[in-house]
Amino acid sequence: MIKLNKKVAVLSAVIAGILVGCGGFVYTTVGGTVKGLTTTGSYLVLVNEVGYTQALSVDGSFSFRVASNASYDITVGQQPNPVNCTVANGKGKMSGEAPVNNIAVTCVPNVPLAGSLTGLGASKSLTLSMNGATQTTLTADGVFSFQTYAVNGKEYAAKVFLPPVGQVCKIQNASGVANLSSPPSNIAVTCATGVPVGGSLAGLKSGTFLTISNTLADGTTDARNLLADGAYTMSFSLSDGDNYDLQITTQPTGQKCTVTNGKGKASLENPAPASAIGITCVAA
Repeated sequence: MIKLNKKVAVLSAVIAGILVGCGGFVYTTVGGTVKGLTTTGSYLVLVNEVGYTQALSVDGSFSFRVASNASYDITVGQQPNPVNCTVANGKGKMSGEAPVNNIAVTCVPNVPLAGSLTGLGASKSLTLSMNGATQTTLTADGVFSFQTYAVNGKEYAAKVFLPPVGQVCKIQNASGVANLSSPPSNIAVTCATGVPVGGSLAGLKSGTFLTISNTLADGTTDARNLLADGAYTMSFSLSDGDNYDLQITTQPTGQKCTVTNGKGKASLENPAPASAIGITCVAA
């Protein structure tokens, strides 16, 4: 039995050597430490070069399995909201079977963002976006905080993502540079009665759709897809005096649609024309 075990041990060593020579069948680890994550209340997600993840909520060590002599690339897949984390020494190539443990992930506090809302209509809601991504939905006037934080020293910009129906909302102090020593709290959102833009659609074939759009006063585009005949309303209402020009940007397959009364000037005194834009579809 002793002789057999020795033979097995020798054979195992030979096989291991062959696997290492073939590249990638003997595994080791690559990792390091995370600092600055303690008590953040949310998760940091690290990702390796093949898409495997690790979620961490407190400071400590981490490691991923990696094939000997293989390349590795550890990055941040998801930032924890209250802090911003960066990776040092996250990319390299393994040298044999020796583990790598010098990857340093450092997290520093982000900057909270807050503001105030006035004029929101009863039973209405407003959704704001921060830096074109994370959204915050508000349902009542008052002081609010954004669900996302800004990176210290980086620019931030708040925008109206989805306004309340029949209202126009504008933002003062919407952008700036985040400063941890003086977090911005003066983002002021004011909502007022607006002029809805819409009308009716007729003749659209079942199973098809068309896309319509209107360019807003700030140059952004309000677009939506129409899937069936009937009344429609664009997402953004207009301020008194704003121009509108409803366009068809995507025609339905096998049909041609036209717009009537699609151009005009929004008026609070006479809002009806902006809601009487007809769209008719016929066979192409």
